[in-house]
Amino acid sequence: MNGETRKITRLALTVGLAAGAAACANPFATAQVDPASPIAAQVAAAAKSREPRIKLVQIPAVPKDIPTDAQIRARVASQTAAGEALTKAVAPGTWELKDTQPYADKAYRDVKPPAFEAPTDADRAATEAFAKAARGRASAPPSQPQ
Repeated sequence: MNGETRKITRLALTVGLAAGAAACANPFATAQVDPASPIAAQVAAAAKSREPRIKLVQIPAVPKDIPTDAQIRARVASQTAAGEALTKAVAPGTWELKDTQPYADKAYRDVKPPAFEAPTDADRAATEAFAKAARGRASAPPSQPQ
């Protein structure tokens, strides 16, 4: 009985290893492309292309002017501090209007008060004539069905 179990185990391992080896026999082989993909033709053409590939030395160097984490952190902290200072400077109750009487006195001196006169009979007649003409031009709004 034990002998048969070993044979079955050996057979299963052999079949499993053979299937695994077949599955990854050539990892650089061209993979299947989904024909429903909108770029299937381009992928297949690129896979079959024998153009020279880019070499490692052709990859451009990393730019030197990229700020470091500390520099970015410092800039963010600076902007945050400036924003908080501005918010504090314009907050309600941060300023007070004082010594306004000289300004008001100057404004009163500069302004010429209008002549307040009682309307005359001619003024009243002109106003009535205007109102009568306006009433004559006016029309009732259209009635709306309810």
